[in-house]
Amino acid sequence: MGDINGIPRVLDAGQCNDSYSLVMTALKLKDAFGLESVNDLPLSYNIAWYEQIAVIVFLSILYLGVKNIYVGPTLPAFLSPNVTNFLVENFGVGSITNTKDDLDMFMNVGVN
Repeated sequence: MGDINGIPRVLDAGQCNDSYSLVMTALKLKDAFGLESVNDLPLSYNIAWYEQIAVIVFLSILYLGVKNIYVGPTLPAFLSPNVTNFLVENFGVGSITNTKDDLDMFMNVGVN
């Protein structure tokens, strides 16, 4: 899938309990490129709702102000339409669908 300035386009940060590593990697990349925010990086986060800990990871990443988080394959029941709309409008939260469509979408992240 290529790279962006020498960094592979896809980085697997492991399971959701490894989310601290993901956040630290994003912060180090932000510093390395001299950016103001991790949201200035061509990154997106894909969180699968297979375990309850994923909800805590999602809320933690939102608390840090991270944008472009993709969740799925279905949205958790606690996300009402109003909350979902707020997250989409203010944090760029999106939904993952299937492998082919998700790969096509993520291939275009950070492409200008």
